Amino acid sequence: MIASVTLSGCTLTRVSQASHAEAVRELNAVGLTMNEARARATQAGFECDDYVDTDVPVQIGNVVRRSTVLQCGKKSLELICPQRRYVVFNIDPKTNKVYAVGNRINQNSCF
Repeated sequence: MIASVTLSGCTLTRVSQASHAEAVRELNAVGLTMNEARARATQAGFECDDYVDTDVPVQIGNVVRRSTVLQCGKKSLELICPQRRYVVFNIDPKTNKVYAVGNRINQNSCF
């Protein structure tokens, strides 16, 4: 009984893809510098990677751009297999400004 209450209570800390996408949109990060985007994500509860990926091909529509990519994530409160939510900032390496923001969810990050 206790285990089922605890497990069902944990599902309350998960969010839907639509809710996560809205939270990422609310960051309003397009046009910010990488450091400003990192600060805004951190303020929203995300933990950003210390290092960025450079020279990453990012395709938006029919256009492929070489980009710097900063990834930030946060997880739900479950101790076993938490949901992990990510925001991905695509940054123009010449201007150091965010030109696009992506998001994704890993529902069960057990390993």
